[in-house]
Amino acid sequence: MGVFLPSPRTSHRRDALLQRAFEIVPGLLLWSTFLGLFIFSFFQPVAVAIFIIAYDLYWLIRVTYFSIFMLLAYRRVRMEWGTDWRRRCEKASGEIPAYRREIEEETARAEREGAPKRRLQSLRLHLQEIRRIETEKVDVWDWTTIRHLVIFPTYQEGLEILRSSLRALLQADYPNERMIVVLAFEEREGIPAYRKAKALRQEFGSSFGAFLTTFHPDGIPGEARVKGANMAWAARQAKQYLDRENIPYDRVILSAFDADTCVDRQYFGCLTYNYIIHPQRTRRSYQPLPMYHNNIWDAPSFARVVANSTTFWHMVQSIRPDLLITFSSHAMSFKALVEVGYWPVDVISDDSVIFYSCYLYYGGQYETIPLYVPVSMDANLAESYWRTLINQYKQMRRWAWGIEKFPLMMRGFLIDRAIPLRKKIKHVFRMLEGNYSWGSAPFVIPVFGSLPLLVGGREFYQTVLAYNFTATTRSILSMALVGVFLSVFLCHALLPPRPARYGRWRTVSMTLQWALVPLSYIFLVGLPAVDAQTRLMLGRYLTFWVTDKKRKEGDVASGSPELGPVAGLAEVPEKREEVG
Repeated sequence: MGVFLPSPRTSHRRDALLQRAFEIVPGLLLWSTFLGLFIFSFFQPVAVAIFIIAYDLYWLIRVTYFSIFMLLAYRRVRMEWGTDWRRRCEKASGEIPAYRREIEEETARAEREGAPKRRLQSLRLHLQEIRRIETEKVDVWDWTTIRHLVIFPTYQEGLEILRSSLRALLQADYPNERMIVVLAFEEREGIPAYRKAKALRQEFGSSFGAFLTTFHPDGIPGEARVKGANMAWAARQAKQYLDRENIPYDRVILSAFDADTCVDRQYFGCLTYNYIIHPQRTRRSYQPLPMYHNNIWDAPSFARVVANSTTFWHMVQSIRPDLLITFSSHAMSFKALVEVGYWPVDVISDDSVIFYSCYLYYGGQYETIPLYVPVSMDANLAESYWRTLINQYKQMRRWAWGIEKFPLMMRGFLIDRAIPLRKKIKHVFRMLEGNYSWGSAPFVIPVFGSLPLLVGGREFYQTVLAYNFTATTRSILSMALVGVFLSVFLCHALLPPRPARYGRWRTVSMTLQWALVPLSYIFLVGLPAVDAQTRLMLGRYLTFWVTDKKRKEGDVASGSPELGPVAGLAEVPEKREEVG
């Protein structure tokens, strides 16, 4: 096996120096660009103008790439809609030659009857997959032997948030008795956490194969107050349950969800199918499409723009599995999680760091499989417009803080000799280029792009380049607007039905909201990224911040009167790791 992902906290002098050096790199690249453009606009305006035009062309290529892949992803999502994944699990677990003949007949019948194009595409793709399984003699596992372990880490989320996530599990087209659900509370939340645990056990305790509640102790040496520490604690308690029940780890698929994650009805069927047909199933993570639709109609316009843009970005990433890493709600083999030592307990971006933990441990023989089924989460919504704006900034900064995995990845790559150099270069470039453009584009294009004309001086004004500079950059950026128009189309195509409490004007506002893209792009996308990379460069590390989750209807705050008095809570249970 490969090496374990290093910890950011190290007492070894050489490792500490490497950690700091690599922490500086992303912010240094960003600020070198900003300061270089500002200074050289006075002394070398021609060079800066050429750089700006080249950057705009790079951005146009990036937008074009983004738009094409976004359409491909949407086409794949449409293709998979309506798929009966449970039936596929049942059929694939049987005789593959017989199932292949059945799919061939179904495909031929659909062609004769003129079935919709996306239906035909789905059948042909599935037939191709079944033929591959048959040719390669893949040992397809019996789907009935698979168990799903679902962990919901929670801290101060309202009871109704947790209840809606659990109800979504019950509505899934999958046997509930094969689900092991863990609600992972933080002990530092206090009595409200125990009240919520008791209320939810009473409501859902008998609905699943097992229903566990864990309470992560505060102040464990070596841990930070991060979500990964809570999930690692909960997973270790779940491991004890699996050991008692003699359930093999490789027969357990772990879904690590946010507290507000509501799964699609087909999620578990799709996940199970993709797991049982892969020969290297335990060396794969599985990434559904995150969509922030739980309260999308209630959220303010700027929050909707950011939420939709995030969804589109992950749709694009799903088309490139070789570069896809896990984000937010994702799944993996419990066997792999145990082997790599669970989630890191001292980093904020646990969702993506766990991928690199596995990637290093298995010597680069690890990848993420996209699942074209959605999991729905909450868009930013607080008690006031201003509070929502602040929360949106903080959430985006926390996501941008994912750059903290760059120094960990680099230190791991320096140690590991099994991963080919080309793979290392690909991952390093992808991470640096993505975070660099995230922080630089919102400022280089609209802000620094005008500096040569403002401070370039008379000599620059008299050049042909200066004469054509504005028209050239404007033409390039105008062509890039295709990305905004495509976003408007996909926004409406993917939206859930409009709630009855809203009229048609709300639908119109879903189109007009995209006029906020320029401002949102600067203040809610670019600025948080610059903030995060600058903090990492200066060693001013972020602490984990939990996004407030509010809903206009049915939201119940922690410890609210709805919970009422709960017997036995005057004495907090001594057994912290599992209640019930």
